[in-house]
Amino acid sequence: MRTGFVRLVVVGTALLASALAGCGGTSAPAPQAGTESAQQDGARNGAEPVPSGGEGRHAFLDTTCTEGADGSFQGKLTDLETIESIFPPGGAAGWEVKPHGYVLIKGDEAAIYAPTDMELVQGSFYREPGNPPDDLTYILHFAVGCDFAMFIDHISDPVERIRAVLNTEPREDTRLDSFLAEPVRFKAGELIARTMGGRGPGGIGIWDFGYYGASTTNEYVNQERYLRSDAWKQLHAVCGFDYFPEPWKSSYVALFSTRTGTFVPGVGCRSPNRDVKGSLSGAWFFTQESMSVEPHVAIAGDIDGTSLTIAGLPSMKYLSISGTNPTYADPASVNGRHCYAGDGDASRHFFFVLVDEMTLDVYEGSGPCPSSPQGTKTTLYR
Repeated sequence: MRTGFVRLVVVGTALLASALAGCGGTSAPAPQAGTESAQQDGARNGAEPVPSGGEGRHAFLDTTCTEGADGSFQGKLTDLETIESIFPPGGAAGWEVKPHGYVLIKGDEAAIYAPTDMELVQGSFYREPGNPPDDLTYILHFAVGCDFAMFIDHISDPVERIRAVLNTEPREDTRLDSFLAEPVRFKAGELIARTMGGRGPGGIGIWDFGYYGASTTNEYVNQERYLRSDAWKQLHAVCGFDYFPEPWKSSYVALFSTRTGTFVPGVGCRSPNRDVKGSLSGAWFFTQESMSVEPHVAIAGDIDGTSLTIAGLPSMKYLSISGTNPTYADPASVNGRHCYAGDGDASRHFFFVLVDEMTLDVYEGSGPCPSSPQGTKTTLYR
């Protein structure tokens, strides 16, 4: 976190927490490994690794590209007046540490523009898993030159040029298994879409924005898991808000909030990778063989530096611990054992025991935190 004066403003707490509660599905169980949700949005569903970029080929997308872009944006992504708040990349949400961010919509819908020259290379029209049958939306991937990519999801009304090249019958998940034969080109400032967003509990609209760069390779504690998973989003995720020109960059960053809706102006971007070796912080998987894009437990402190979220536990989608919670401890600083109980819930606890740098035991028990681990044990792996 940047040093200096940081002003915390609680705005829309129930709104953002409620909206994010619907991300990645509306209830525990987590997405199944066979769906695109569980196989890295836009990755190639377990196929051979994407070839490295060559002349006219993208660095990590298996598609053609147009050389020349340096990755910087020239204009806005969306209008400030249609943003309630922004949950930046690197937060624990759904069933993972998210490599992308979320934009919560203020009002009925938001317009989305190309922030730079870019090419639509992949997309799908699909039915939101776990939502009503008429909840239909689009997921879209854009190449920005040959070294960057942009992702948006929960897009209800893309422009006709996009609709014309994608499937017309909705798929049942966000699986993407091919690239467009001819990319659809957009110039900076062009309208891409309007969206009401994905509708979580309470009908709140929220949409995804992710950005990825070939010159960035995020280093995880168990890097081999990510490499064999062909997880280009987790490996190459950056904070896209750093790539906007002023005044857009400062304006978007001023709307950053925690998962529970506390605005933290001036805090800036964080790394989408939250793994800290020898600590609880980061991603933990249910088997040693799991692909990195399969459902897992995410443990991450929030951008205020005084709260954390644990997402994806077998019995609980979200465990929220605020700074005033007596069990709060920064997970990046816990290098042995620690017990957490959720805010306002003394009926059960989760006792974490770091066995070694690659193994974590979690004990779920009833009642407040005990002095030693007890309850049902689940073993997790880096």
